[in-house]
Amino acid sequence: MDEAAGGDEQDDITPSGTDAGEEQDAGNSDYGEMLRSHSAGWRLLAERMHPDQQPELDRLDEIGMGSTLLRDLLDGFRQQALLLHSTISAQARAYEEMIEAGGPDDPEAYENYRRTTEFLNELLPGGKH
Repeated sequence: MDEAAGGDEQDDITPSGTDAGEEQDAGNSDYGEMLRSHSAGWRLLAERMHPDQQPELDRLDEIGMGSTLLRDLLDGFRQQALLLHSTISAQARAYEEMIEAGGPDDPEAYENYRRTTEFLNELLPGGKH
């Protein structure tokens, strides 16, 4: 999973009920920057959730309380954050490619972006299958 989130590139999934062509046309770079910002936030959260970043877990082990369950939960949350980082990053790249190819007014460019966004949504838990 860590490999999927590699690099510093970032992107996002279009919120439910949002028409990418309408909302994103007004502020092309603003939307792309928002995607990158969200992606960076998920990556930062994932880094902070790494069990090695939680000295309290070591203290639980030292006093015999055991931290295995908490470490596993934290790692699961971390993996979900990395998945969100990766999918948002991929959407940002797809959005930028659409803009470079003619924007939402170009039917082919918009259709490629729409298909990519749908694919990315399907990767997420609870996505359309």
